[in-house]
Amino acid sequence: MSLFTVEAGRRAYSAEFQGDVTLGCRFRPGTPTGGPRPTVTWHRLSPTFLEVYRLDSGVENLASQDPGYRGRVRFLAEELDQGWAKVQVGGLRINDSGTYRCFVQMGTADYKTMTLSVYAPYKPVTKRIQRSAEGDEVELLCQSEGFPASELAWRDGSARPLSSNTTASTTPEQLVRVASSILVRSSVKNNYTCSLADGGPAARFNIPGTTGSSIPRYR
Repeated sequence: MSLFTVEAGRRAYSAEFQGDVTLGCRFRPGTPTGGPRPTVTWHRLSPTFLEVYRLDSGVENLASQDPGYRGRVRFLAEELDQGWAKVQVGGLRINDSGTYRCFVQMGTADYKTMTLSVYAPYKPVTKRIQRSAEGDEVELLCQSEGFPASELAWRDGSARPLSSNTTASTTPEQLVRVASSILVRSSVKNNYTCSLADGGPAARFNIPGTTGSSIPRYR
C-alpha cells in the first residue's frame, strides 16, 4: 500500500489587495476509490493561528471558521475527486498575508505549508504646494499609499537628489501612506520630481509656473 502524502501546489503565493487567490494542495490517497471521504482543514498559522476552512469527511463545516474569513472563502469541491484540496480566498486584505497549512486526513494524514503575500500597487502620487507666510519659499508636498512600505525620493531638474521630510503611517486597510515634502525658493526657476522607489508613480512640480497667488500660505 502506498503512503498517503500531501504536496503543496506552490510553496509561495503572491496576490493583489482586494483581489482573490486560490491556495491548493494535492493529496495521494492510499485507499481505493470509493473509500472514506477526506477531511480537509486549512489554517493560517502565522502571524496568528486562525481556521480558514474545514471539510469533515466530505461535508463542509464552518462552525469554527474564523469570522474574518466568513463569506470570503470557497472550497473548490469539483476538484476534490482529482486529488486537489483548494480554497479560493476573495476580497484579499493586507493582513491575510502569512503562512498557511493544508491538512488532509483519509485514515492516515499529512499536511503541507505555504506562504501568501498580499501586495497593493501604489496609487498615483498626489501633489500640493503651500506658500510660506513670508519670503519666497514654497513647500512642495506629495503623497501616495500602497503596500509593502516604499520611499519617496526628490530630484531637481538636473536629477540631483534632494533632502526631504518624509513620514509614513498606516491606513485602516493596513496600507502604508507615505508623505514627503521639501522647501524651495519660488523665485528660482527649476522643476522637481517626487517619485516612488523602483520606478513607481511620480509627480512633477514646475517652479515658478505652479506657484500662483491661489496657493495657500502656511505659518
